[in-house]
Amino acid sequence: MKARPLLKWAGILCAFAAVSVFCIEAKGASETKGSAERPDVIRIETMAAYGKLELPPVAFPHDQHSDALKKAGKDCTACHKQENGKLQLKFMRVKDEGAAALKSAYHDNCIGCHKQTAAKGQKAGPQDGECRACHNPKAKPGTQLEVGFTNVLHYRHVASKDIPSPMAEEKDNCGRCHHEYNKAAKKTVWAKGKEGTCRYCHLDNPVKDQALGVEVKSFRQAAHNDCVLCHQTMEAKKIASGPVRCAGCHGSEAQKAVQDNNKKALDKVGELPRLKRGQPDAAVISVNVDKAAVASGAKIYAMRPVPFDHKVHEKQNDTCRVCHHKAMDSCTKCHTVQGSKESDFVTLEQAMHRMETNRSCAGCHQTRQAEPKCAGCHNASDKAKKPEAATCAKCHAEPVAGMPALDPAALSTMKIEEEKTLAEPYLTARKMEAQIYAQDDIPEKVVIKGLVDEYEPSELPHRKIVATLLKNMKDDKLAGYFHSDMGTVCRGCHHNSPASKTPPSCASCHAKPFSAKEPARPGLKAAYHDQCMGCHKAMKLEKPVATDCNNGCHKPRKK
Repeated sequence: MKARPLLKWAGILCAFAAVSVFCIEAKGASETKGSAERPDVIRIETMAAYGKLELPPVAFPHDQHSDALKKAGKDCTACHKQENGKLQLKFMRVKDEGAAALKSAYHDNCIGCHKQTAAKGQKAGPQDGECRACHNPKAKPGTQLEVGFTNVLHYRHVASKDIPSPMAEEKDNCGRCHHEYNKAAKKTVWAKGKEGTCRYCHLDNPVKDQALGVEVKSFRQAAHNDCVLCHQTMEAKKIASGPVRCAGCHGSEAQKAVQDNNKKALDKVGELPRLKRGQPDAAVISVNVDKAAVASGAKIYAMRPVPFDHKVHEKQNDTCRVCHHKAMDSCTKCHTVQGSKESDFVTLEQAMHRMETNRSCAGCHQTRQAEPKCAGCHNASDKAKKPEAATCAKCHAEPVAGMPALDPAALSTMKIEEEKTLAEPYLTARKMEAQIYAQDDIPEKVVIKGLVDEYEPSELPHRKIVATLLKNMKDDKLAGYFHSDMGTVCRGCHHNSPASKTPPSCASCHAKPFSAKEPARPGLKAAYHDQCMGCHKAMKLEKPVATDCNNGCHKPRKK
């Protein structure tokens, strides 16, 4: 597996959200004196739930307090109560019981602890009468970096011998983290084969599951309860583990260190083992058709199905949530032709083609087009232009003689293995390398004489440019597949011409001066400069510099 896509969002050893650190009522962060970055400093403004605050929120340095407690031989229970064996993220309480009780909880315990510490002759925090020392109006937002649980990090947990399975008879340790609530047993259990990401159930805020009769923790609560406490337990046993401090997850230095460790793990294993979830190597994406209509013999009108290489896409992404953002199910389960409540009424067509999001197929592909090696051609393309039929057919497979038919009606009743059998011949038949005309058919140089009154003719190294574009696509299956038709590469510059080994010259369209009636068609000089200089900028080419006319493309005309 390639390191680049996997390490792009390399995370920390616990899957936290970045809005709060350890205290669920905390929102945001603040800088402290002498520190450019304090991801542990949280803003306590819990009283805002009961009306307008009389004093500014409290900037609380969490790691500083955790370290002090550790030195004193104490742990998190000094500030956080336990219920049913789980540490509660609220400070010194399990639930809120009104403004007065909340105020007392903070003032009595915080100030009380500071007094006790000072009485021992030790350095302590603010005490009675030092309100502004805590309620600091000058506190500024600090830096808390988002973190995530990538495939590399997941592998490191799965492969760890220090994280055994909760069931002695099981070799896999998935059940240490993955669970679902069993109503009959009144507890969470491992639902083998149904594992999903934490975020599928644990949302931004706690929710009451009416069917199960339990409150499902927020993602922040679950992550801190399970991940941090697991790390603490292992640390207490002198076992190397993940972070237990805020900065260990949300700080830039820590994240860089974990990225380095992830890379070492990836280099050691070579290719990352696939997740064990019963997922197919190949599938067919098709609309869900009405089974009753099929049974009645009605003609089904639907888009041509899409053979989908699931295995390849797994390798190209950091996490399954890139595509499976709500559940580990087929896209079409939620995204229907009409849209559904489960999909927030995002239709199947939108889910696959929306350009403004990289969660859609087309949107993700467009994101790849912004990479320097691709951007030279794609930045100049008309994003609003309707794709040609040939482009659509790249995904929506045309029926192929000798191959099994991709029938939407039949697909609606097929099992995963049956879909795989149908899809594989289509995937195997795909051409995955960019194609170009024979070298002799590609002009070595193109001489541009547009400004010969001031400059010598410009020589465009035409064949060299084509060769560079092909080189950039050499190991890129996505680019190779979408440029596998002869002449597609040429259309990066010859943008409005049909694919041909002898496309018309630029002057055939841009010879006329700019006209307000045709704003999309500049004059020849503008067309050359926009296309050439725009390409160089997009591809981040250092030479020639766009502003260096004489030493770049144009040499002064000899007198």
